[in-house]
Amino acid sequence: METEFRLLVAGFCIVAPSLLFVGFVRLLDAMREDDLVERVLDRVDEGGGPTGTAVDPTTFLRSAREKSRRRTAVCRECGVPNAADGGRCGLCGATLR
Repeated sequence: METEFRLLVAGFCIVAPSLLFVGFVRLLDAMREDDLVERVLDRVDEGGGPTGTAVDPTTFLRSAREKSRRRTAVCRECGVPNAADGGRCGLCGATLR
């Protein structure tokens, strides 16, 4: 009886993840065929104006890069960039100023 139970548990552990994966893929496929997705894709194909944002991606990335540079401090001992609000370097432990 114990052997059969162990085989049943082993079979479940082998089969269950595969079944869950197949179900998840089918769920994502069903969500992809939603009416909202179709309307957005139609709008993009028609070129009907902005699709949710008016910000140029390159401008956004440049501003994000500048903000991240302002929030970092370079260690004078080892040259590694660290968070500006940290008191010590994460690599060598030197005090940041």
